[in-house]
Amino acid sequence: MYFLNRKKMKDIVDDLYLSGVLFGIENRSYKIGTVVIKNLEIYDKKLAHPIAIMQVKKKYEKLMKILPDLLISDDDSGESIRHALNEIERFRQIIKNKYREYLKEKDLKLMSSQLKVLQREAKAKYLEIQNSYSYASFKGSSK
Repeated sequence: MYFLNRKKMKDIVDDLYLSGVLFGIENRSYKIGTVVIKNLEIYDKKLAHPIAIMQVKKKYEKLMKILPDLLISDDDSGESIRHALNEIERFRQIIKNKYREYLKEKDLKLMSSQLKVLQREAKAKYLEIQNSYSYASFKGSSK
């Protein structure tokens, strides 16, 4: 268990900017014993790794639930494929900016390889849809 000595931490926090993993839901209070805690942030990488993995896996599983539906969709305009590509890029940016220093390279490579396959497939489908539209418009204008 960790305790915060406010007198010592105040001097340290004034001099440094610390970044950590936000544990739990932002602006939600947690009650531990008789103490109410808001916005609990963990700065130690060893302690933050399991929490970061848990949070990333939840986001990854949520993404993997919606991606196949978006990629299989019979949308002729390519809107669902664009949405899938945007979601993949959004997830990559979240990992890059928020969780990279708390995750191990093995975890990052596993998720990255699976996302690259889906992203490549989505780009190919989107390009196919764009080519079919341009071919249809070219064929229609030549008549």
